[in-house]
Amino acid sequence: MRTASRSIALRVGATTAVVVLLAVIAAGVVYDRQQLASIRDRVTVAATTADDVVDAPPGTWIIEHGPTGTKATAGTPRSILAATEGMSLSGENVVQSTTVEADGTKWPAAIAQREDTTFIAVYDMRLHDSEESRLFTSMAVAGILGVLLAAATGLIAGRRAVRPLAQALDLQRQFVADASHELRTPLSVISIRAQMLRRHLKPDDEATRAQVDQLVADTKVMGDVVSDLLLSAQLEQSGAATDAVDLVAVAEGVARSLEPYAAEAGVALTWPVSAERAPVVVDGVSTSLRRAVLALVDNAISHSPEGGTVEVTVQQEGDWAWARVTDHGTGVDPDDIARLTQRFARDRRGDGSRRVGLGLALVTQIVRSHGGRLDVSQTPGGGATFALVLPLSPPFDDDDED
Repeated sequence: MRTASRSIALRVGATTAVVVLLAVIAAGVVYDRQQLASIRDRVTVAATTADDVVDAPPGTWIIEHGPTGTKATAGTPRSILAATEGMSLSGENVVQSTTVEADGTKWPAAIAQREDTTFIAVYDMRLHDSEESRLFTSMAVAGILGVLLAAATGLIAGRRAVRPLAQALDLQRQFVADASHELRTPLSVISIRAQMLRRHLKPDDEATRAQVDQLVADTKVMGDVVSDLLLSAQLEQSGAATDAVDLVAVAEGVARSLEPYAAEAGVALTWPVSAERAPVVVDGVSTSLRRAVLALVDNAISHSPEGGTVEVTVQQEGDWAWARVTDHGTGVDPDDIARLTQRFARDRRGDGSRRVGLGLALVTQIVRSHGGRLDVSQTPGGGATFALVLPLSPPFDDDDED
């Protein structure tokens, strides 16, 4: 929920910043055009009405080229005088707008020709640049304050907007946890009674025995779903204590426990042996990580053809631990990878070839709670490879004990 409120604040702030930036650019363009048009009018009027160089309008230099030589308003830069040397117009009472280039700057100017005297009015662009700089500075300060105010407003509004959603999610998680706790006991009782009933069946009553066996299997599946729901609710609440966990040992334990299931399905299962491999240690909750590896191996076995192979490997790559489960079955569509991590997802092929229930959604929650990610790719030659990518545990320092 904090992430959602911060996201709203950032989006509001970013939107406001874009609007303010566009407003500043638009205002700057309009201001600049209006000022340049006003400056052109000023220098034209100044050149037209000038009869000497003494009473020049503010911010304007008047330069006179006549029979007696060149005169200029006090303070006219020498570079401006040099740039206007020789400028004149043919004819009388003619006015022309122009530009004087000096000191790397273009200065708006106007030339008026009266008899044998040329009057040139040049506008001091430093005044315009100073006013423009003050304007943009003021607008920038106002814009920054507006963005900060908008971000603060967005943060407050975001928190208020997501608060009911957070409360609803908390209630949902609590309901799932409570319901899971309440369901586990009756499911265990049903399973035990079904197993006791099976023991008392007559050996020749094969039809009833098959139904009871199916009942036992169904209650086990439902128990697994309830356990997954409970673990999912616990992961969302977080706060579980972490320990150093050897992924090689976890993978070996899971693979050995599922070996009979794989053999019954006609699938060969290979895994790393902890006695022959260096440990790959991560910080985490052992039961959660075991459940994640179990879900991936079970998923791989169930989607492998009879006579297929499922490989479980654990490797250290850089600062990350990779626990891969590779199958050579139906594969996975790259477009379905994001969908398969949702609860009770099914691929788009419509044939039910890869349905994962809570499995991959739960795995995704587990790896995210451990600061890692779930990597899904296609196995070369067909099949899918699912990998838990987790940060390695920091190396233990003997000096820490001191």
